[in-house]
Amino acid sequence: PKKGSKKVVKAEPNVKEEDVKVEVKEEKVEVKEEVKKEEGGAAAPSVGVKRERDEAEVKQEEEAKRAAVNLEEDDIDDFAEAGEEEFNVGGRRKAAQRFCPYLDSINRHVLDFDFEKVCSVTNSHLNVYACLVCGRYFQGRARGSAAYFHSLENHHMVYMKLETGKVYCIPDNYEVTDSSLADIKHNLNPTFSQDEVNKFDLKVKYSRGIDGTEYIPGTVGLNNLKDTGYINVIVQALTCVSDFRDFFILPENYAHFKSPLVQRFGELVRKMWNPTAFKGQVSPHELFQAISVESNRKYKSDVHSDPAEFMVWFLNSLHRGLGGTTANGSSVIHKVFQGKVKIESKKLTAKKAAGQPDDDAEWEADEKPFLHLTLDLPPTPLYADSLEKNIIPQVPLLNILHKFDGATEHVTRGRLSRYQLLKLPRYIIFHIKRFSKNTQFELEKNPTIVSFPIKRLDLRDFVQLSEDLQNEVTQYDLVSNVCHEGLVTKASYTNEVHDRGTIVKEGVFRAQVLNKSQDQWYQIDDLHIQEILPQVVSISEAYVQIYERSDITQARNVKKGGAAAADAKQNAADAMTD
Repeated sequence: PKKGSKKVVKAEPNVKEEDVKVEVKEEKVEVKEEVKKEEGGAAAPSVGVKRERDEAEVKQEEEAKRAAVNLEEDDIDDFAEAGEEEFNVGGRRKAAQRFCPYLDSINRHVLDFDFEKVCSVTNSHLNVYACLVCGRYFQGRARGSAAYFHSLENHHMVYMKLETGKVYCIPDNYEVTDSSLADIKHNLNPTFSQDEVNKFDLKVKYSRGIDGTEYIPGTVGLNNLKDTGYINVIVQALTCVSDFRDFFILPENYAHFKSPLVQRFGELVRKMWNPTAFKGQVSPHELFQAISVESNRKYKSDVHSDPAEFMVWFLNSLHRGLGGTTANGSSVIHKVFQGKVKIESKKLTAKKAAGQPDDDAEWEADEKPFLHLTLDLPPTPLYADSLEKNIIPQVPLLNILHKFDGATEHVTRGRLSRYQLLKLPRYIIFHIKRFSKNTQFELEKNPTIVSFPIKRLDLRDFVQLSEDLQNEVTQYDLVSNVCHEGLVTKASYTNEVHDRGTIVKEGVFRAQVLNKSQDQWYQIDDLHIQEILPQVVSISEAYVQIYERSDITQARNVKKGGAAAADAKQNAADAMTD
């Protein structure tokens, strides 16, 4: 076309919508019923009906799979389907990696693995994770779990599985293998080598928590869970027994036993001796839960019980949990604490009751094992002295031990009895019976002071040794003492005495324990620990005492001297090198 002329556009013919509209017809599949022509056979269902039913079941299973969150088995990560890209980060498991950008958010000051491992949301003990940022416990790490929502809502990304000690980043869902997490894993489940255990009583080791608190491993306080002081003092006293403690320090000694009481007590002992703990005290919460279940709620946190009675139950329960039987030495409990006593008894006659000699009846003898010996105190005085103050009598321990000399007779339940020791254990436990009920069934305390030696208590006069055991060691040294201070009420051993609604004096049980590595006595009242002199121990109102055979003490002192000499030699060599 010429310049300036309009461009002619050739018009296209109009196209109607119905001409370009594509009609899609649904093909209907008609399937006739196929009837099996078999004798006695019924007509088979339609193929179309069967296909619709299969599709409905598949659809229903897919919806259930999307909605369900398996909180008990986190190894199956059902965050989302593999094809959904928007959940690709949280849904697919990644390989373990060392680098994690959220490790600096971990707060070790709030971490406490002493409490029961239960989810704070679902109250379930299955598949529980600890948030390493705030210290709370949550269940699962799958999409829809309590830990998953907590990470999204609070931006807390680092979690540790309490069962295995593995650390994960949530919701990114990968395992973190950084070496800086080793101290947290060790506090979750402290472990020791045999060589470390052998050195516990040879050299004192001072430690410091992350809050700056200094403590000595093995001499740490235990939290009182409202009124569980009777448990704390017995645990403190028993852990002073080296053979008993060393057995529970190494979990391989009892790994094949499934008793929760045995497992929880072993965990508590390891935490008490942990030199790298974040704090200088331990909470026996999990042990108390196992005690409550094992005793069928006999021992509770809000009701105080007799420590001596609890000790007997506790040792027997540990013996059963370790597969112990009536056979001698069937568990570590019997190997450490079991001795043997001869009991002679006969019926109490009228002549004997009247104080007249009666040689007609014959003594019936029997030999029985024992885990502890009960010692009776003389009656308390009924009158006050000239200054109108109560007279507190004293009695030597050897005097009340004459109960087991084989000659002193005792009247019990209409029978005369006398006792004679036949075999002494490695560690001997004395229970000094201070509490009794009067005629009004009210609990009363005998305040008699028992004077006892700290070292070299000789029991040779009370044991009947055979000819081949004449060289048996019969001297003992005190390693722990449970004492009671204050008055006692009829209600409980918590011993609050009220005068017109005001507490006059409160009685309490305390544990006095010997730190063998430094030969220093400590008095422990729950979380309060203080050094005391041996003279203070000897004048306390003793209730439960544990003595160690002297040959064990001497062997430890020899090793301690050798270890000190080796350390001095090493220090001299280091000085010369410098």
